[in-house]
Amino acid sequence: MSATRPATKTELRDYALRRLGYPTIDINVASAQLDDLIEEAIDYYQEYHYNGSYKSFIKIEVTDAIKTAAKAGAQIGSTAWYEGTEYVSLPPGVMSVNRVFSQIGASSVVPGNIFNIKYQIFLNDIYAMTHGHILHYFMTSQYLETLDWVTNNNNNRRIRFNEHQARLYLDFDWDELQAGDFILVEVLMRQDPETYTAMYNDNWLKDYVEALFQQQWGRNLSKYDGIQMLGGVTLNGRQILEDASQFKKDLEDQVRSTYEIPPLDLVG
Repeated sequence: MSATRPATKTELRDYALRRLGYPTIDINVASAQLDDLIEEAIDYYQEYHYNGSYKSFIKIEVTDAIKTAAKAGAQIGSTAWYEGTEYVSLPPGVMSVNRVFSQIGASSVVPGNIFNIKYQIFLNDIYAMTHGHILHYFMTSQYLETLDWVTNNNNNRRIRFNEHQARLYLDFDWDELQAGDFILVEVLMRQDPETYTAMYNDNWLKDYVEALFQQQWGRNLSKYDGIQMLGGVTLNGRQILEDASQFKKDLEDQVRSTYEIPPLDLVG
């Protein structure tokens, strides 16, 4: 890509350094520090920016080995305590688990045949909806979907997940599942910039990398703050650090208020 449109980690690093004044002035930050800061920026971007992650569905086939392991227990260290092992492992990059489906079929309120509730409501209200009265149908449909989500055990499995463990704990009766059945897991995945290189050219990410570079530069120089160099130049690392810290805070406030996906609400 062009110099102002980075497509790799190296190009992003060089771009941010040029914005800080390099090579006209020296940026006193080690290469290892720069690489660490880019990784830190990517992590923050993935966690809070709506373009840093994506929804995906993972299909897991139930095997006899998985069922046997789920019914066993694991000793906690050298103690006499045991913890359940009713989990399946998920691939790296999974940030969160939204829902789990273990038996996918027609619900009593989700459209699947002419005898369910939602279809009958739609049939009865079709005339009213063609005359601008769609609000009643919409609110009733939302209520029925919420009711189905709460009462249908197959669509609302009790789950526990921690990203650092990469384990999805499924707290239900595993005897309900047979070898060959499938578990469908709705997850939120981290966007990989090495695969989707356009991520390196995101305007917010470029600004955030620059802010982190400037902040580290100010920290490095602040150790020699006030020392007069040859030619009468005085280092002012403290001011660079303060400016960068404010720049970084403004960007974090912006991503949380503008680019973060809002949490879903239940309206009743």
